[in-house]
Amino acid sequence: MGFDFGISTMVYFQKPIEKILPYLIKEGIRNIEIRPKENHFQAQSIDDVFKIKRQLEKKGILVKAIHMPINGVDISHPEEYERTKSVREVEKIVLMASHLNVDLVVVHPGGKAKSCDDKRNRMNRSIESLQEIIDFSQKWGIKIALENTLPGRIGDRWEDLQKIIERISSKSLGICLDTGHLLLNYQEISKGDLNLDKEGINWQDNLFHIHIHDNDGRHDLHILPQDGLFPWASFMTFVREINYNKTLIIEVKEQNNLSDLLRQVNIACSKLNNLA
Repeated sequence: MGFDFGISTMVYFQKPIEKILPYLIKEGIRNIEIRPKENHFQAQSIDDVFKIKRQLEKKGILVKAIHMPINGVDISHPEEYERTKSVREVEKIVLMASHLNVDLVVVHPGGKAKSCDDKRNRMNRSIESLQEIIDFSQKWGIKIALENTLPGRIGDRWEDLQKIIERISSKSLGICLDTGHLLLNYQEISKGDLNLDKEGINWQDNLFHIHIHDNDGRHDLHILPQDGLFPWASFMTFVREINYNKTLIIEVKEQNNLSDLLRQVNIACSKLNNLA
């Protein structure tokens, strides 16, 4: 039996989220991850959330996760006001997830560090923020998946995420593995060896979610799998070996010709299942 795939709504950021739904239905794509963004999905009231919920249910679209907002949100920020404001923004998404009957929120553990001292400080601030977020999210039955980030940011290395998970020690906190970010941080894997099994992470217990996209090893291109340098055969073998049974989310950048892109997404998913 093949893996279950879905798509991030970042693929159609330039339009309100409801505009993407007919395209998804046409191509038989029923699983999504919502990416909040102004003029795309930015619910300002409970009525807005329930309106979207009704549309999703009518179309038979399942929301597998909601991503935290990106712009202006940094839970590792060294300034207390900015850190606290960022925590509250994530907590808003947790509430939104609860109302949409979604049990997972994807969170970036922090922004770019300017120095070793700044990184240590930001790591501590991130852990402080995540403890607050976990305490809040558990009340609503929501889990938090920490995404491995772009180079230079808190969470770009597996040891960062492992440290955070060990410090907080909650079954509600796990990892969102982003394949494109993984390639940018560990460019040697383009030769074919992932070595994820050699990391000090209990993948069976801690891997909550996966983002699928590719790049050239230098730029965060968010292109379709097998259009870049990522070692997909090795990766699909790995997720099969750890018995990963959740949805894999294709996270490609917005396109003007959405119908054509979604057809390519379905082809790419079939190829990945063949590799597995």
